[in-house]
Amino acid sequence: MPTTEESIIAAARLRAAYRGENEAMAAASALEVLAALKKSLSGDKYQEALEKLYLEYSTS
Repeated sequence: MPTTEESIIAAARLRAAYRGENEAMAAASALEVLAALKKSLSGDKYQEALEKLYLEYSTS
């Protein structure tokens, strides 16, 4: 199953909750990153970037 923007936002919120940080701010930050990626990448490169970002949020 491919990584989606929604799964990245959920992972950002979960990481923030785990760290005791503001979940809404984490989601907003993730949305900004996604917007920048969407603007600069497309196709497979965009999907690869989504997967890397998800991995970053889910393992840190």
